[in-house]
Amino acid sequence: QKWDIITSTHFAVSALATGGLTAPPVNERGVLPTDVAIFVGVFSLFGVPLFYLAMGNFAKLLIQAHLAENEQRIIRTPLKPYEYLIGSHLTSPENDVIHLSDFIVIQFLRRGLTDINAIKMIKKQFEAMDRSGNGFLTFEEATRTGIPGPDDSAETTGRNEVDEGMMDAGVGLS
Repeated sequence: QKWDIITSTHFAVSALATGGLTAPPVNERGVLPTDVAIFVGVFSLFGVPLFYLAMGNFAKLLIQAHLAENEQRIIRTPLKPYEYLIGSHLTSPENDVIHLSDFIVIQFLRRGLTDINAIKMIKKQFEAMDRSGNGFLTFEEATRTGIPGPDDSAETTGRNEVDEGMMDAGVGLS
């Protein structure tokens, strides 16, 4: 083509970045030479998607560290009093401590990965599966089929500040 470096770069970038091409030179009859047409077609067919794939991976690399740092910040932040109150009543309302399972659920709530209504439904399902009523599931209880599910009356709302401070620390998981 006898293009200088600026023209070549402009052509490559415009072909990749926009899917549009700067018109390559044509012959005297106004026809694109076959070898140039094949190159442009292959370059556009594979180059454009590969360019966007590369840009997507580059963007992912840029934000991955930020997302991991944000996760760590959320997890390391001490519990607020209402979060402690919620956590201490998740599995055992009769004691005033947080178990590991309670702490994990609080972290899911804080990160917006679940909401209090989903927790209520899960707790009802657990209680339906716990035939002995001892607060534990045996292998037989956990893997038994035909277990009636909890009623579907719990409404699904949005995920928010640990469900508005667990309805301003009124808790209400039962």
